[in-house]
Order: sequence, then structure tokens, then C-alpha cells
Amino acid sequence: MALVNRINKEFGTQLPLQVVFETPKLEDLAARVDGGSPVRSSRLVPLNPGGCGTRVFAWPGLGGYPMNLWLLAQGVGLDRPVTGIQAHGINHGEVPYPTIREMAMADVAEIRRVQPLGPYTLWGYSFGARVAFEAAWQLEQFGEKVENLLLICPGNPQLREQDGQRWGREASFTNPAYLTILFSVFSGTAHGPAVQACLREVTDEDSFVAFVHQRIPALDEGTIRRITRVVAETYEFDYTFRELQERRIEAPVTIFKARGDDYSFLENSSGYSARPPQVIDLDGDHYSVLKKHGVGELITNIRHLDGRK
Repeated sequence: MALVNRINKEFGTQLPLQVVFETPKLEDLAARVDGGSPVRSSRLVPLNPGGCGTRVFAWPGLGGYPMNLWLLAQGVGLDRPVTGIQAHGINHGEVPYPTIREMAMADVAEIRRVQPLGPYTLWGYSFGARVAFEAAWQLEQFGEKVENLLLICPGNPQLREQDGQRWGREASFTNPAYLTILFSVFSGTAHGPAVQACLREVTDEDSFVAFVHQRIPALDEGTIRRITRVVAETYEFDYTFRELQERRIEAPVTIFKARGDDYSFLENSSGYSARPPQVIDLDGDHYSVLKKHGVGELITNIRHLDGRK
């Protein structure tokens, strides 16, 4: 993010964040800078382009930037490419989609552009699990086969119980639960002194953007604001009982449940899949399962599911 922001500032361009993956060679990146940014950019980010097996499509959590899936994609070693799906709304000029259905519909269109036919393998982390589930259902409505659906930490990290009871899922800067989750998108944790400082000092979007920029100067305020608005638009997204009852998928579902997470949108429901989901409890918490010291546990479990040691 810092690199692309600096390039855009230096050369007066509006290159998308994913440009460094589309043009990993400096010569090609320079050509994009010289040409401005008229080239259509895909939101599909190659996190691990190697392997000859069926491609994995993976959704990140709130905020929609797939780089937090990097260590998982690099280490899982399944001899198949792993592609992250960046949220629409992060780049300059983009507006987040207002519903999960529309978000998944756009993502499915991107997926089918590079892989027109199944079978498909879909992973979703945190909020991305909801989008992955919706995308699996939509692909099956097209008559396509979804080979595997992995939902990683689909429940929210547990915060103070009284905050959850009072505020629910209201995306408001006066809601300490929302503000904590919002800050965790940038900090990678929902606990600690920085979180407490955020809760004390932030009162609105402007003060939040300034707060994050002060602590992460490499991120420009425009990018912080766009990611903040993606989170604000998607934080309240959840299936109603009726919507979930309408969705039944044939794909095998595996839920990786992080230590301390609340129940996910699926765990109090039934009938949404042809077979009961396999639930695997992880020792790691919501954030550590993707970090250097904790991702090994998740990698081991995914390899085991894939029939590898």
C-alpha cells in the first residue's frame, strides 16, 4: 500500500493497489506509470501464482485487502495457485457494494473471467467467509461445481460483552465494539494500549483517519478513508433468517473456528448445506491464525483436508 501510494503521489497517477502484483517487474510498472492508469485492473491478486492444480480463490476479512492472507497462501503448499479477491471500494474512484449479494455477484464475475468453468475451491476469512459462502451459492446457481468451501474464523472476535449487547452491529463511531474492530483492520489486534487510545480519542471518521495515519504514516489518508468506508458499508452485512433458509449449497463446508470467537452466521442454523459442515477448533485466536507465529496450525489443518501431510 505504501509503495503504490508513494508512486501515485510522486508521479500524479491513480494506479490501483494491486498494480504491483499485475506488474511485478520494474520495467512493466514503469510503463504503467508512463501510461497513467487506463488499463483495466482485476481485483484478483495472485498471492501464490505457482502450482498446476485447481486455483484457490480466497476472500480477506473486513477492509477487503488480501495481503493478510499472504503467509497462508505462501506456506500452504498445495501445488495450486492461490488468488486473493480484493474488495471493490479500496482504490480511488471505487464505491463499495451495498449488499453481500451484489458484492459476491461482482466477485463471481471476476472469478469466471479467469476460470469460466468449475470445479472451484473457495476460502473466506472472517467477514470474507460470508462473501465466500454467498459466492459458492451463486456459482452453484449457475450450475457450477464448488469442490470445497473453507470458512476461516467466520465468527467475530469476542469483545466486551456489554458493548455487544448494547450496540449490536451498529457501524457507528460511538459504538466501541465497531471502533475496536475497525481499528483492528489496520492494527491486526483488538487489544492493547493503541486500541484503548483509539477508543478515547476518536469521535468520527476524520479523527479516526488522522489517528491511524499518525500511527501508520506510510498509509496516506485517502487510502485509510476508503478502507474505513468499505468496513462501514460491510460491517452490518449479515444474513437474515429468511435469506439463509433460501440458500442451500451442495459443496462440502469446513469451518475453522478460532479460539474465543463468537458463533458465526452459520453455527445456529441448519439446512444451508447438503452435508453437515466439518468444524475444526483452532488454538490460535482470530488474528494470530494468519500471523507468522500462528499460521502453521491453519496450514497443517488445510493440508490434512487436502490429503497431504
